[in-house]
Amino acid sequence: MFNSCCKLLAQEKIKIALFESASAGYLAYRFSLSPYSGDILIGSLVSYDLRVKENTLHISPELIEKYTPESMQVTVEMIKKGKELLHADLYIACTGLLKKGGSETKEKPVGTFFYSIYYKNNFYNFRRLFKGPACLKIRQLIYCISKDIEYIILDNKK
Repeated sequence: MFNSCCKLLAQEKIKIALFESASAGYLAYRFSLSPYSGDILIGSLVSYDLRVKENTLHISPELIEKYTPESMQVTVEMIKKGKELLHADLYIACTGLLKKGGSETKEKPVGTFFYSIYYKNNFYNFRRLFKGPACLKIRQLIYCISKDIEYIILDNKK
């Protein structure tokens, strides 16, 4: 799935930029390994630490406090603010709870991820729950993101 996503991005001449938190740069790493990376990848900003969200992406502490760093609201804001730093055709932002120590609750357990894809002036927002060790959760995340990117691009061609 991931390879076909990269191939589709290259065929459609779509450049991507990533804003990562829980994935800590792994999405950019995976895209960089693609034979199409030079055609599709603009760059990535990793905001694993809350201070990067606040000081580099300029996400308001009030928004973070209200919704938590691992939330759809903060994920969307990462794209809104990040678009000023990196210029691409498609943006992906991801936050989540890869392991204990974040804002987990009964309703938002460890393994919950939020990601947003921004393409052609539209936000596509996703909440997923993954099980297993951290490395498996990240692989599941990449699979879902690549599948959703393909769907969004192909749906926009109609």
